[in-house]
Amino acid sequence: MSDVSKVIVTGVLALITALILALVNSSISARAGIDENLRAKRLELYPVLWDATKAISRWPRVDITRGSLEDLHGTLRSWYYEKGGLFLSESARDRYSDVQALIEALLTDKGDPDCLLAKDAYRDLMETASAMRTALTQDLNTRRRQSFLETWRRSRWHKKEESKAKTRIQTASDSKKPNFTPKQRI
Repeated sequence: MSDVSKVIVTGVLALITALILALVNSSISARAGIDENLRAKRLELYPVLWDATKAISRWPRVDITRGSLEDLHGTLRSWYYEKGGLFLSESARDRYSDVQALIEALLTDKGDPDCLLAKDAYRDLMETASAMRTALTQDLNTRRRQSFLETWRRSRWHKKEESKAKTRIQTASDSKKPNFTPKQRI
């Protein structure tokens, strides 16, 4: 190969390399802008969902009635379709679905709106809602930065939470015990 041919081949390869790098850089920059806009929208919408689930908090535990659980079910549905469902990641949407499916299973018990949610049912719902809130923090990266190892850890965690939620939902659906008990009058 002559010197001129080598120069032309080298120039063409350099031009192709520069073009590929420019395309990759442009794609990364565009994606970063989308990600930041998505995060900003989530920061606006997720606190509303977070606040709604305070009805089933770990600390302090509160009495939740059938009526208030029906209200929560509707509030979560409204939030999903009117505000934030579009912005949930796949994992957060799965955890949201777990919460709604468990509430649905618990509400199959027909009864007085003033009946209290049983302790076991409350614990299951509390754990499922906690998993959803954790998924929201993961979407926002408010607790831990995401590396490859963290991505893998989160993936495993979501698989475990999905399995636990399915068990809780099945237990609530199959339970012969009532999910609600009459309020104690003092």
